[in-house]
Amino acid sequence: MTIGGLPFSPARRRLLAALPLAALPFASIVPALALAQRNAAPYVPTPWPIVDAMLDLARIRADDLLVDLGCGDGRLAVTAAKRFGARGYGVDIDPELVALANRNAADAGVAERVRFEQRDLFQTDLRDATVLTLYLLPQTVVELVPRIFAQMPAGARVVSHDYGLSPWPPERHVAFDVPEKKRITGTTYTVLYLYIVPARLAGVWRLDLPESLMSRPARLVITQESLKSAATLTIGGRTAEVEELFVHGDEVRMLLPPLSPGGKRLLLEGHARDGTLEGALESGGSRGMWRASRLSTEVR
Repeated sequence: MTIGGLPFSPARRRLLAALPLAALPFASIVPALALAQRNAAPYVPTPWPIVDAMLDLARIRADDLLVDLGCGDGRLAVTAAKRFGARGYGVDIDPELVALANRNAADAGVAERVRFEQRDLFQTDLRDATVLTLYLLPQTVVELVPRIFAQMPAGARVVSHDYGLSPWPPERHVAFDVPEKKRITGTTYTVLYLYIVPARLAGVWRLDLPESLMSRPARLVITQESLKSAATLTIGGRTAEVEELFVHGDEVRMLLPPLSPGGKRLLLEGHARDGTLEGALESGGSRGMWRASRLSTEVR
């Protein structure tokens, strides 16, 4: 990764963390980066208690692919592979740290499941990542949010160390003290933020309901802007707002207005999978199944 034309490695990130960044405009960090380069501070890895807490918060599984942006010596990905059997991929701009991370993977016996490369984190493909771990500057994690939304699969987990992905509200956060951290940042205080990536549902959908409720398919148009989702439903030339649309990972819940005068609202709950939405519905005590098929990713 490069900021202001200067290489930005985890070693320099840890040195900068000791500076009063919150008191400075982001542009003021660039001279500090140059100073960090000249003074070549030793690399300080993420303390082990934080590594374990990040992996526990992400609920790592054997079928996960963990991607670590700014991987340093690779301990997050290596530990995920050794402890949980997960696969790992890490990137860093510092070639010496990348070489060290690959040696650590080999020494831990997980080199067949973990790989590290020298790469710009903003050019890293996140489409297959089910877990993303971050310990980056505040502005950097915020700049990553659009890429996370655009690439990561629904239900993927993101864990960020110390800095939240504003304005995205976290699923949860945990705070604790780590004595080893004081020499890095001047404080023992640590916060970890967990995020769940929502399904990308924006577009035009064909909605099918039981014939007892609707004799022909309806047109469902979903918009997703920033962190807000909304939808409209069109049946026989009549368009109405969907009263509620909730997206959490691949889970979807919609509250539809009555489809006819004197009718009941419909509650649809289900999951998003491979261009389809499907699940169970309830309306006035009646139950059934529903399905929506994506016709276009463009909202027209």
